[in-house]
Amino acid sequence: MKTNRLQLLFLLLLNYFAFALVSNITGVLFPLWKEDFHLSDAVIRFLGFAFFLAYGLTSLPQGILVDKIGSKKTFIWGATLVAVASLVFAIFPKFETGLISLFAIGVGVTALQIVGNLLVKEIDDDPTKYSRNLTLAQVFCGIGGFSGGFILAFLKKSLHLNWSSIYFVFASLGFALALFALFTFIPETGNSQAQEGGVVKTKPSLKEYLSLAKNPVMALYALGIFVYVGIEVGIASWISTYLINAYNLAATKELAAIEAGKVASMYWAFQSVGRLTGGFVLNYLDAPKAIVVYALGCIVSLVTAIYAPTALIASVAFIAVGFFTSVMFPSIFSLAVNSFEKKDEPTVAGILCTAILGGAVTQLVIGYISTATTLANSLLIAGLVSFGYIGFLGLQAMKKNNSGNASSNESNGQYSQAPQNETVKI
Repeated sequence: MKTNRLQLLFLLLLNYFAFALVSNITGVLFPLWKEDFHLSDAVIRFLGFAFFLAYGLTSLPQGILVDKIGSKKTFIWGATLVAVASLVFAIFPKFETGLISLFAIGVGVTALQIVGNLLVKEIDDDPTKYSRNLTLAQVFCGIGGFSGGFILAFLKKSLHLNWSSIYFVFASLGFALALFALFTFIPETGNSQAQEGGVVKTKPSLKEYLSLAKNPVMALYALGIFVYVGIEVGIASWISTYLINAYNLAATKELAAIEAGKVASMYWAFQSVGRLTGGFVLNYLDAPKAIVVYALGCIVSLVTAIYAPTALIASVAFIAVGFFTSVMFPSIFSLAVNSFEKKDEPTVAGILCTAILGGAVTQLVIGYISTATTLANSLLIAGLVSFGYIGFLGLQAMKKNNSGNASSNESNGQYSQAPQNETVKI
């Protein structure tokens, strides 16, 4: 059993690294795509929109898919789709091909993320450690996001290859994930009930799916994921463009894109650092309080970046935003999952991953607002609204925890204590 868990842990860490690398490279590539495809800022952003649209359209169906065919088959399906779609874009690096390939990659990454986030709970028998473990596992998301800009710079500057060559790297990672998963024991998640004589599998009905989707607590957390991923990706995607426009980073557009892309990579690197330290922070500070503190850190850092007098200060401040976004996704995700019954976990994960559509919407909103005002004002408005809501979500979870504890203390001992670091079951 220990060997199985170690093998599963290695697969999950490689999974987080791979899908973060694939997901977060778009912000670095936007200036290069714009120049190669001869398109405007508004049109080129549809490549990012196509990727995140896949989350919105396929997350809930793929949450259901986990119920129907199991975690292992869903994982292999996702990894294979990422590999094949990346290979197509690498061979045919055109805008039209990119729209189709990036959508398909998004579908694959959605499957990997749904299964991966649920499987982290299987690494430790203690459910109260889910938020901490998910935070630590997602350190590899930061490493993956950080690596993209530097891999691209190496391919272009050292090997003199086109930007499309990085999609051959993604294809190789996708095939490696699928092959490794094939020989790894992957436990099933959710939808099982222990009964006398064994374990009986249960399948939620369509009515139960729809009821869960309309649950107000589910809506609160889903909006939190929508807002979080939107601003996380929105800022990262616009860092390169913002720095190029605001400061003279290099003599040519291509070099400027690569240099600014390194700042975006550092944004993801320090998100990884934040998740590594956040795993320890969450041992002493419960998830709702951590969400509030880190949301305030994001607001202060973003304001500093926008009003910074030099490129260096702006770059450091943007990187600090990445650091403070670190605990938000795993904390919101784990609070949501632990607010519902175990049989509902795949569906909850599917709904939450549907909300990752925010990564597409906020990018376009920032671009739209920037045409009416400035990119600086657009980033500031989007950041204040988004991080403000995330802080509100943390306060609401704190309120629920406090009211739950108060109710428990008045029930003459007839209650079950909510897990430490998680929200009470509603």
